[in-house]
Amino acid sequence: MTLSIFDAAAETPSRTALVHERGLLTYTSLAARVRRRLEELDARGLTDPAGTRPVALVATPSLATVELVFALFAAGTPALLLHPRSTDAERAALCQRAAAVTLESANRPAVSRFPREIDPERIAVILATAGSSGQPKLVQLSHRALLAAARASEAHLGSETRDRWLACLPFSHVGGLSVLTRMLVSRRTSVLFEPAGGLLAALPELERCIHEQRVTLLSVVPAILDRWLQGPASFAPPPALRAVLTGGASLSARLLERAAERQVPVLPTYGLTEAAAQVATRRYELRGVSAAPGSWIAPSGVPLSCVELRVVDEQIELRGPALFSGYLGDDAVRDPGTWFRTRDRGHFDERGELVVTGRSDDCIVTGGENVDPVEVEAALTTLPGITGACVFGLPNETFGETVVALISGQKSTTEPAIQLALGQRLARYKLPRRVVWVNELPLLPSNKVDRGRCKAIFSAAR
Repeated sequence: MTLSIFDAAAETPSRTALVHERGLLTYTSLAARVRRRLEELDARGLTDPAGTRPVALVATPSLATVELVFALFAAGTPALLLHPRSTDAERAALCQRAAAVTLESANRPAVSRFPREIDPERIAVILATAGSSGQPKLVQLSHRALLAAARASEAHLGSETRDRWLACLPFSHVGGLSVLTRMLVSRRTSVLFEPAGGLLAALPELERCIHEQRVTLLSVVPAILDRWLQGPASFAPPPALRAVLTGGASLSARLLERAAERQVPVLPTYGLTEAAAQVATRRYELRGVSAAPGSWIAPSGVPLSCVELRVVDEQIELRGPALFSGYLGDDAVRDPGTWFRTRDRGHFDERGELVVTGRSDDCIVTGGENVDPVEVEAALTTLPGITGACVFGLPNETFGETVVALISGQKSTTEPAIQLALGQRLARYKLPRRVVWVNELPLLPSNKVDRGRCKAIFSAAR
């Protein structure tokens, strides 16, 4: 099997491939559109027979992006996928680092020499992900990695004839791109939803799309799920919806419990760009089931078949065919058979499920004790009136760092009351010494909490 729309069209010509704002496309119809895109790219000299020079795309969840991505897959040319909300300066910097051409580049001589068969080790996409130095890392994912991840997801979730994956996340995020690769592997349908702004601003339209288009599978970040479950007009899952995957951040046990109360079939996952999306997902039969009593963080499930996963000194390590080929600019080419140490911390619980406790970089050291901010955040959100929390450390001459928190919600309690409530659950050194209330936590374009802005807001309010 390959990441080929043409192979999919040959196998399932009349099946619906895409639902978009103007109607439906069968696999045959979509393949014809991709063929025209491929010819256009080739005529302008934008394809690369060597498979080394990427083409940069602003990766909205749109029909045009789908056509271009599938055309580049077929040409064996890498796609540098840029976030729709990135600035011109950010896009220019990434293109320069990747030596990428853009769709607006001047015409070049036509190539017309596509590889008959795509080497699985050819780079299919390049995605930017946060780096510890403040400069995004450029992750190179091969055809092999994307295929392995898509197959493993299908094996874990199963495949039903009626399946419709909702594509609502930017394809510049591996969680969004994965909807397309899973579609090609399963020969099922994707429903495109392109919000005018961010997803949080388009939740009513998104919910309507899920109902009207009989969506069966979708992926969201916890912030979207949390917003759905707030207020009287909370998200009501349609009968067709069989799984809601959450990723991009740890899911609190309380939020999973709230989803279970609404009968939303949530499956927490753990994944990363370097592993082509999911590497662990809760068992399918446990979708919508609350976490075990006493848990603060919902388990992220069991490892998928595309990776081996182990925890060494609380650090999560991976190896397997879904692993990336290396960071662009690094000389070393990664061997998927060697262990890759992530910057994530975690452990396996008594049921063999992975519990991700946070990033190594975010660990707070206070008075010689290590504090996991994710654990404290999860505990805070169980308290009345608190809808979200961002916990971090501030420099302290005596203790090294002091634990503080930016909290969202309606201010309904005091710092002493919070410490008293949490003191029954957490060690004293883990308790926030100061809290600042806001209506909502600031979010990144990915809808993850923006820790940098949280710290700035907290500092300004001191």
